[in-house]
Amino acid sequence: MKKTISILLAALTALLPLLSLSSCSDGGAPEETAPVSQTAPADPSGGENAAPDPEETRILPELPEVTYDGADFRMYQWDTNNWHVWDDLWVESLTGEPINDAVFSREVQMEQTYDVKVSLLIDNYLKYEENLRNAVTSGEDSWKVVVSMGHDIPRLYPYNVFYNLHDVPYLDFDKPWWNKNCNESFTLAGYMPFTVSDMTILDKGVTAACFFNKNMAADYGLGSLYDNVLENTWTIARMIELGEVVETDLDGNGIRDDNDRYGLVCGDDPVYMLFHSAGGRYITKDEDGYPVLSFQSEYNFTVIPYYLEYVMYDENLTCNNSFKDGRADCVDMFREDHGLFLMKTLSATNSLREMESDFGILPIPKYDSAQDSYSSSVSVFGGNLISVPTTCGHLDMAGVLLEAMAAYSHYTLIPAFYDTVLKEKSARDAESTEMLDIIIAGMVFDVGDYYNLADFPDYFLRITGSAAHLGRDPRTSDIASFWKKKQKIVEADLKKLVKVIDGWKEMQNGG
Repeated sequence: MKKTISILLAALTALLPLLSLSSCSDGGAPEETAPVSQTAPADPSGGENAAPDPEETRILPELPEVTYDGADFRMYQWDTNNWHVWDDLWVESLTGEPINDAVFSREVQMEQTYDVKVSLLIDNYLKYEENLRNAVTSGEDSWKVVVSMGHDIPRLYPYNVFYNLHDVPYLDFDKPWWNKNCNESFTLAGYMPFTVSDMTILDKGVTAACFFNKNMAADYGLGSLYDNVLENTWTIARMIELGEVVETDLDGNGIRDDNDRYGLVCGDDPVYMLFHSAGGRYITKDEDGYPVLSFQSEYNFTVIPYYLEYVMYDENLTCNNSFKDGRADCVDMFREDHGLFLMKTLSATNSLREMESDFGILPIPKYDSAQDSYSSSVSVFGGNLISVPTTCGHLDMAGVLLEAMAAYSHYTLIPAFYDTVLKEKSARDAESTEMLDIIIAGMVFDVGDYYNLADFPDYFLRITGSAAHLGRDPRTSDIASFWKKKQKIVEADLKKLVKVIDGWKEMQNGG
């Protein structure tokens, strides 16, 4: 990476107010602390809803004053077919794009403050997995931090390639720049091999959301959908009710096809999005923190058939063209006003730039209003899970830099992410920002999904039958029977995971 003097000056000028982030006393406590934490990013519009001056509300990381004599801080990241919607770990230079420039500014901040050289290597996810396993086996200190896709995890965790992040010095998981939902989910019997923080945004980008066509909602007099969320009436039943208002055979041919209008256009994703939004989980934990299967329950076996039969299998309400040759993509259909709702991840905003109608963003609806909060699935097909490999020879440096990068990003990269998501056709109003806050606060990291026990989550994802030609199970709403066919192999895989966890603990205790 070659940065010119002019680029450095520009970045450093922008960063002068932020240089106190890591300024601490010799004892490791910050020289100044703020009484209030800015737990929600500033309103990117800078208007009347903007947060207070961040200098007045900022929490500082509790880090020592240290430098590392120009040491390399090397990160290693997965890729597959350029799935990176945004580069959130390292960039070459300033471009004027908010996310890019926030990442670049963070590089300069870290390099100047800690005298390190920040670098990143990206490989195809299969090569990434192989190289990481080989490096750990040979004891090669190749990278200080590794960043995995969720789907990498089943092929990596049995090899004991990750430190327990709870043992990495200076990582303070009580601070707001770490995702508490993720920390709680991925800590198994005290061992947390990976997590996410505000230094990455790809995990936010693959978080589930429900987009809606504002023009269509206005034309049909559907009222404020934002109010449904805030008044706790945004449920699956409400979504069905509104969708049925707009569903229309536009070309009058009596056949439901891509030329018609639907309440919902989607892929297979709503199967797991609605499962999680209803409070369902593949795996929970027992009193000792060990994973236990939780898919089988009267509640799940009631809820899942409901949204399969009344949402996914209702071909008047829903258009699901996944894996259907010659059929339109759901994002294209939404963009062309063929659907009131689109269930996708937040990164879909990048594909909606050319949409003429305005759209808004909502959380995935609840099953019923008795639920305490909205839940937003985080897809395993993407995201950035942060880990420290067991070969890392400078554990203190890894801890300091990860904590500093996450803290700095909380006040820079996250507002840039909000700005990027909300700058499209979605209006920059208080409601839009509040919806995004609700979605991010409800991020769900389902252990069963990430460890993909016996491929059960993948089978469940395809239960709509749209991928039947791939050899998956045919469409069904008899979830009890579906689970019964898979239960034994899932239980066997869970025993293997428990054995690996015991191996982690033994390694941690020096056994």
